[in-house]
Amino acid sequence: MAVNRGPNPAHIVTVTDLSPQTLRSLIAHLEVSTDFEHLVYRESELDAIWSISGFVLKNDPEKADGETIHRLHEAAHRAHDLVACGRPREAADILRTCL
Repeated sequence: MAVNRGPNPAHIVTVTDLSPQTLRSLIAHLEVSTDFEHLVYRESELDAIWSISGFVLKNDPEKADGETIHRLHEAAHRAHDLVACGRPREAADILRTCL
């Protein structure tokens, strides 16, 4: 029987949507990321969240809940900056507010 040891920070989170499942996976990875390589991955994943949310805001505003998506867009930006400063757990806290 395989034992689930939680997220592996060396694995890249696939970000193809803005679903709660995607956000939870990214948050879990942020919480265990310590190495420079891990932080680079997390920055890239947050970039994807920021890009997708920006695309939705610009191109499909009536389909999206604008306030929720806007809040996620801003949170992804702030979280990215925190990861760049070596503060991934604080970034996870910010992203968690969007769930």
